[in-house]
Amino acid sequence: MTCYLLNSPVLTDYGIWQYRGPISLSEARLFVRQNTVESAIGHLSTAQYLSGILDTTVAVCRQAIRMVPEDCALVFRVLERPEEGVVLDIPALSGMRSEFGILERCE
Repeated sequence: MTCYLLNSPVLTDYGIWQYRGPISLSEARLFVRQNTVESAIGHLSTAQYLSGILDTTVAVCRQAIRMVPEDCALVFRVLERPEEGVVLDIPALSGMRSEFGILERCE
């Protein structure tokens, strides 16, 4: 089983999925403490922001993942859509509504 950190709840293949949440920041911190989490966060500012709020180091790793059954992910989701072409910096991210959820590949 692999656990990922994602910035959107993306279904990487066909199968049966469960997406639950939103979960609190304290639950998200507990998730990263209890699991070895592989980052799939592709933007430096997002990785820095998540490092700060999750109290852990989040690496920048612009990778395409393919979750298999029993894999899971902590999903950071910004609830506002930025204008086209805008790369969000830390102050912008901290001012936007966001939430965490858990995505699991069941089958």
